[in-house]
Amino acid sequence: MYFWNLRLLSPWFDEADELIFLRGSLANSINIPATGGHPPLYFAVIYYWMRLPLGLDWAVQARTLSVLFALAATIAADRFWARDLPSRWRWTFLSLWTLSPFLLLYSRMSRSYSLQLLIGTVVLGLLARSNLNIKTLAAWLTVGVYVHPVPGFSLLAATNLLLIFRRRFRDILWIDAIVGILYLPWLFRLLSFLPTWGAGGGNLYALTGRLWIEIPVKFAYWAFSFTLGEAVPDSALLCGILIGIGVAILLITGALRRPSLVWIAAPAALIGFIGVARWNSYPFIPARMIFLYPVFLMLIVTGAEAHRRLGPPILAGLLAVTLSGIWCYFHLAGFRNKQYPMPEADIAAQIRRESPPEGYAVLVDSTNADPIGLEYQLGPVLETKEPTTPAALDRAIQDPKIRTIWFLRNTHDVSADQLDRQFEQTLTQAMHETVYPIEPFTPLEIKVAQAAGVKDPPRYFQELLKFEK
Repeated sequence: MYFWNLRLLSPWFDEADELIFLRGSLANSINIPATGGHPPLYFAVIYYWMRLPLGLDWAVQARTLSVLFALAATIAADRFWARDLPSRWRWTFLSLWTLSPFLLLYSRMSRSYSLQLLIGTVVLGLLARSNLNIKTLAAWLTVGVYVHPVPGFSLLAATNLLLIFRRRFRDILWIDAIVGILYLPWLFRLLSFLPTWGAGGGNLYALTGRLWIEIPVKFAYWAFSFTLGEAVPDSALLCGILIGIGVAILLITGALRRPSLVWIAAPAALIGFIGVARWNSYPFIPARMIFLYPVFLMLIVTGAEAHRRLGPPILAGLLAVTLSGIWCYFHLAGFRNKQYPMPEADIAAQIRRESPPEGYAVLVDSTNADPIGLEYQLGPVLETKEPTTPAALDRAIQDPKIRTIWFLRNTHDVSADQLDRQFEQTLTQAMHETVYPIEPFTPLEIKVAQAAGVKDPPRYFQELLKFEK
């Protein structure tokens, strides 16, 4: 299932950016993501993976590596987590894991998410054991900090707290010394990124444009994604809310029955969430917290084992909803993050097909849309937040060779100065406008927006505006 039709979703944002710079040198493949705080290990591995003569499409070959990491994580989940459960609950755990629409979504992207899942599954599994293998743990923690700082340092902090609780101070010094010494070559790159992180990330895909108001949205979206995935039909979503309440009950029950596991996972969850919530918008939170997924499932299964009458019906309902989520994923329907099913390849094909051969220009909303995804399909585009864009757009309007200008924008403008509206007004004054709506909101989403006080909520997620002279 994970290998099926890996070209289904168009590459977007970070994934599209990665697929672009991987075509260059190894130095660029490491240095470009380093500006966003990413360590080099995953990018070095995928750089050489992409040079293997497998005869696959560029995006498919990159995504295949992610699937292989996901399969390895599945084996680790059985070995470190499910195998110790009674047979019935072992198969329940593995069923929830393999049919998880959350894992399906993020294990098929050419990003380090499934590798982070593998690292979290192994490290947390080692920490949950009474007899710690310190050398193995140090090795996996070192891999973790070189793959991504959020799971790497969150898991390192959880390890330190656990060893302090167990009064194993010599092991703390040994692990921290090993990880610290091996991380020294990359430490200065991380330190150079920290001021950027402290300033907060952009408002990309933000709902309100205000950081602290977004925090509850980020937490809720993380919980929703872990439980139901991110592609659910309206009818199943209403049932999923009720099932989600049941899952919360099982989660709390499981936490009460396995307090030692909570004491391990809670510090990692808190540190990880603070790390990503300060920098990332809500659609990016679940992927960055993927390393905690085995703990989430284990607590649910433990809670179901305790509630012999309540647990099985809740898990059966959860599996039913997740099956509908798998159907939605492969049919590009019911996505709550509308950017995932955005038909970037089709948009690029329309732009090429309907543009005159003399030339055209493309402008993309860089506050709440995806210029990099369209750049992957078309080549360089103008971005609304770039300071040079107004002058470049004026030149395009005045250029007699450019007869068509395209503007891909989100219908929800949260840019600081209403940039989308300004650019649209500039283009409308000089050219004739045609609007092509993209990705409709579902009836439930429109009603929720109305209930939240949004007057005349948009019917579509994004618009492709065509301006002709």
